[in-house]
Amino acid sequence: MNATINSIGIYHPAQKVYNTYFEERLETSDKWIKERTGIESRFFASSDEYTSDMCVQAAINLSDNYNKDLSDVDFIIVATTTPDQIVPNVASQIQTRLKIPHAGAIDISCACAGFCNGLILAKGLVAAGTHKKILVFGADTLSKVTDFADRTTCILFGDAAGAVIVERSEENCLLEINSISQK
Repeated sequence: MNATINSIGIYHPAQKVYNTYFEERLETSDKWIKERTGIESRFFASSDEYTSDMCVQAAINLSDNYNKDLSDVDFIIVATTTPDQIVPNVASQIQTRLKIPHAGAIDISCACAGFCNGLILAKGLVAAGTHKKILVFGADTLSKVTDFADRTTCILFGDAAGAVIVERSEENCLLEINSISQK
């Protein structure tokens, strides 16, 4: 059984932070940051905005853009290294706020690979036939935990959330490996 992503939602906070923010606080420059990372700006959450808030907004964006009803989602996976708190997990908070009480809900924490691992897990659940419609999030509020004195890392991180729906598909295959024949 195959699985596919059929819709995407995004959200980022309102506060856009340019490299000049770091020029004022660290021994660095906009040019240095852009040459090494390609980054010109990132977004930071407000003091009262958390990972779950951004995930809910990404789900609303997904629902609005694709005219998707989320009430039949049967599993929620949130990949994050910055949960709002330990208990309840972010996925359970999303489940409650989106009013989908019959969905399973788990958080996974594996940093940069989190969203990819969430997709692999979702594909496996669909392929096993145990779930039909899975909402997968990749989200972090890294501005709340970043060491802004560490020039080598603080320039890299920002806050945002992305959401996808993974469902069964006869035609498409999520994460299919393409092999190229060599002559």
